[in-house]
Amino acid sequence: MEFITLNKFVRFTLGQNPTRIREHKELIDDLYTPDDFEKDLHSINSVKESLGCIINLINSKCSPVSEQTAMKSITVNFLKCDFDTERIFPWYLCYQFNEGKDLERQIKKYLQGTTLSVKKLNIKTIGELKISLPDIEKQRLIGNLYRQSIIQNDLMIKQANDIKEFTMAMIRKMEGE
Repeated sequence: MEFITLNKFVRFTLGQNPTRIREHKELIDDLYTPDDFEKDLHSINSVKESLGCIINLINSKCSPVSEQTAMKSITVNFLKCDFDTERIFPWYLCYQFNEGKDLERQIKKYLQGTTLSVKKLNIKTIGELKISLPDIEKQRLIGNLYRQSIIQNDLMIKQANDIKEFTMAMIRKMEGE
């Protein structure tokens, strides 16, 4: 299996400074937000693999870009990643970035000794991260399993919350009798 640095096959675009975006009124209404990031990652929005990925530099997470957020302007807290989807599957990149032990170890090594209260990755560090690249079919299998695990986890949390709400409603009804 080949290990390769991200900057060899990913083109990174750093978001703009919010003060510059504010100068362009039309961009303010269409800013990519942390909520957009979560909706993309949790497949609430319809993801289109050919649109690449976005890395949230604050929480060091990666998400595919959805059709709903593809045209939004990103701020300096996000990094847009464009790449050949025949070489790397976006959900595989997200799995490796969010859960992969190799990248986690590299990121922790970079953040060691950082005294800032907000430990933020930068474009240079991300570009130097090394990722393992199995064949594209294996990437698709791993990436799709990762996506399904996120969806399944969200459904289980929703179900648990629904059960709790139902139980609390029953208890309140019993108290009122």
